[in-house]
Amino acid sequence: MRPRGGARAGAPPPPDVRVAFCVQRFGAEVAGGAESLCRRTARALVDAGDEVVVYTTTARDYLRWEPHYPAGTEWDAGVRVHRFDALPAAPETAAALVRDLSLAPGDAEGERRWALAQGPVAPGLVAALRAAPARHEVVVVWTYLYAHAQLGLPHVADRAVLVPLAHDEPMLRFTLSRGLTRMAAGLAFMTPEEALLVDDMHGVGRRPVAVVGTGLDAPVASDAAAGTGAGEPYALYLGRIDPAKGVADLLHMHDRYRRGGGRLGLVLAGRPTVPLRLPAWARPTGWVDDATRAALLSGATAVVLPSRYESLSLVALEAWQRGRPTLANGLSEVLAGQTRRSGGGLVYADADGYARLLGRLEHEPGLADRLGAQGAAFTADLTWPAAVRRWRALLARVRRPLAVAPHA
Repeated sequence: MRPRGGARAGAPPPPDVRVAFCVQRFGAEVAGGAESLCRRTARALVDAGDEVVVYTTTARDYLRWEPHYPAGTEWDAGVRVHRFDALPAAPETAAALVRDLSLAPGDAEGERRWALAQGPVAPGLVAALRAAPARHEVVVVWTYLYAHAQLGLPHVADRAVLVPLAHDEPMLRFTLSRGLTRMAAGLAFMTPEEALLVDDMHGVGRRPVAVVGTGLDAPVASDAAAGTGAGEPYALYLGRIDPAKGVADLLHMHDRYRRGGGRLGLVLAGRPTVPLRLPAWARPTGWVDDATRAALLSGATAVVLPSRYESLSLVALEAWQRGRPTLANGLSEVLAGQTRRSGGGLVYADADGYARLLGRLEHEPGLADRLGAQGAAFTADLTWPAAVRRWRALLARVRRPLAVAPHA
C-alpha cells in the first residue's frame, strides 16, 4: 500500500481490508455517475485505511472503448489503478441485438454476442482478475451491464460484491444478467428501490447485501453567476447529453413549458453522445470542471432530472446539498423515492406536469427555497465516514482469505 503523507518512517501499517474494484472506466475526465461514484468510494476506503486497487480499461468513451489513458499502472489519491486496453466494440450491433432479444428473450447465444459487441472486452483485465484471489480478499465489480463484469466476475465469484447499479431495462431481464447477479457472493445497492427491483427480478436470497448509498464531499466554493454566462434565469440538466438519459424528452417538455409562457432557459451541461438540434433557449456547455459545475448548480432555478433509468441520482444529491430544488421524472421509482425521502423537489408524470411544476418553481421562489432547504437538511447526513461504515460491514461479510498463488 502506498505510504500516506505524515506517517512515521518505516513500513506502513497493514490495510484493514485488501479490496479490488473492477469498473469499466475510471478517471477524473470520465463523465458517468457510476464511474464517479466508484472513484470516490475507492478514495474514501483508502482514506479509512483499506487497500483499494482498481482494474479498469484505458477508455474514456463508453461506446467504442477507444484508448484515452495510457495502459499500465498509476496512482489516484492513494488508489493504485491498473489500466488495460479493450478490443474494439460494435455499439450498433449491440443495440440491434438488444432490440431482438427484448422481443424474443432467452437466446443465450444472442446474449453472448450482445455482451461481446457492447464490451469492454479487455483480455488483460480478465487475466488480472484470474489472479485476484491471491491478492485481494474482496473484489467489488461495478455495474452488471458491461462485459468486464460478465467476463471477469466468474473468476472471483467466491469473494465478489456486485454493484449492479440496476434499473428496469431489457438487459436486466437477460439470462446472462440473472446468472451474473446470482453468482456474486454479495450485493451492494444504492437505493432501497434498486434493492427491491433486483430482488424481485433475480432473487437475493440469504447472501450478504446492503444499501450502501454514497457520501458527499464538502461543496466546492462557487460564484453562482460565473457558471451561467448570461445573467438569464435557467433550469439545469447536468449529465450525459444522451437520448437514453431522457434529454430528447426534456427538450420536448421544456418547449411546451416555453410555449406556455415560461421564461427559464435550459442549460445542458455534459458531453453529447449524439448530435442534437437545439432551440435558441437551450445552451450546451460541454464537459464542465468542478468549479463550473458548482456554479451552475448554485445558480439554477431548478435542476431537472428527466431520466427514467436511475439506480441513484448523484446530481439530485448535489443540487440539494447546494439548496436547489429538483424536478424529477416520476416514472423513475428511484428518482421518485429519493425526492420523497428528501423533500427536496417535485415530481412530474408527463409534459404537462413538467411545464406546470417548473412554472411554479419559476414564479414561487419561496417554494423553491423551501424545497432546497429540505434537500440540504437531508444531505447533511450523507457523509463519507457513514458510507464507509456501511461498505466495511458488507465487505467484512464477503471477504475471503487470500488464495495460495499457483506456481508458474
